[in-house]
Amino acid sequence: MEILDLLRPQDVLMRHPAQAKRPLLEAMARQLASRTGLAFFSVLSALLDREKLGATCIGQGIGMPHAMPGGLGEPAPVLAVLEHQIPYDASDEQCVDVVLGVVWPREGSTEFLNALARFCRHLSRPQVLKKVRAAASAEEVLQHLGEPKDSGCASIPGLSAMMPRTQAATRWAWR
Repeated sequence: MEILDLLRPQDVLMRHPAQAKRPLLEAMARQLASRTGLAFFSVLSALLDREKLGATCIGQGIGMPHAMPGGLGEPAPVLAVLEHQIPYDASDEQCVDVVLGVVWPREGSTEFLNALARFCRHLSRPQVLKKVRAAASAEEVLQHLGEPKDSGCASIPGLSAMMPRTQAATRWAWR
């Protein structure tokens, strides 16, 4: 399963005005709760619990809050392209302006890590990321994300695909 296949135009928050991490996570949790039928507070709590373990950033201004809340039947993503960069406690100390939020069923953790790695490698390609940031609409964001991937796609340090399994499990600890 591919994350891009799950993203719909209504799942893209364009030019979102969040000025801090918490309001952004609240907006994303609201969207994810609406899509999945889970309670807003359970989605928000799951995202916040995961963030307490360490900020979920891959660098280049990209954040990836994610969680595996109980009772979830199908995975769901939301992508926010922010109006302005916000602090996100990233290890590279960069602010973020493109944030992918994902909730995934617990029994699919391996599939999720692989899907997330593929999506992030593609999103972090300089030409794709530049187009996503400049897009005027959700449809345009999805169009740019759907552009063909070439075999020269750069790897992203810190993704599970780059780490031994045990290290990846620690880095992407689930709640």
